[in-house]
Amino acid sequence: MENTPYLYDTLVQVLRQHRNWLDLRHLTTLAWMMVGLIHAGSISLCAWAPYVVSRAWYSQSTVRRFRRWLDNDRIEVHALYGPLMQQALIGWVDKTLYVALDTSMLWNTYCLVRLSVIYRGRAVPVVWCVIEHRSAAVAYEVYQGLLEKAATLVPFACQVVLLADRGFADTELMHHLKHLGWHSQSALGLCTLPWRGLWEVMSTGM
Repeated sequence: MENTPYLYDTLVQVLRQHRNWLDLRHLTTLAWMMVGLIHAGSISLCAWAPYVVSRAWYSQSTVRRFRRWLDNDRIEVHALYGPLMQQALIGWVDKTLYVALDTSMLWNTYCLVRLSVIYRGRAVPVVWCVIEHRSAAVAYEVYQGLLEKAATLVPFACQVVLLADRGFADTELMHHLKHLGWHSQSALGLCTLPWRGLWEVMSTGM
């Protein structure tokens, strides 16, 4: 692989940190997609093709390869992404971890609901779901499962601060956060505080 870009080799090593891949080709295709995304700075599949090293003669072949990957029902996104995020969050052990709960509308038809780690002014997705919903306001039942999934990925010994819009102020959410027990050996104190137009729910060890 002498002609393989260093970035591709690095991404392959990162993605190989777990064994949840059903097919090694899924891993290599994703690595090339990431190379294209980083270099092109665009989400256009066509813009990624020039950065891929392969035996394909035409860029359309590479684009079709990417589309097949995106449409492949055998690829379990969360099963592949979760362990990588879990590994990345190890550095927050015994520290405060800020997690944002928010929604985004897609074409006024779909609603993206996500939980993201706030790091250096960026929101890095941890778990998410997309539902057919014509409003950015969603019920507790929609993101209830996301909270459970996120709890399995964040470090066991860290203080978690949930940041969310006031639209998420819900007694069921408060009870759920208390039930999750971010600190396994302590009681939880829950409080809401004004913060730049958001409210935050803090789990504090005692």
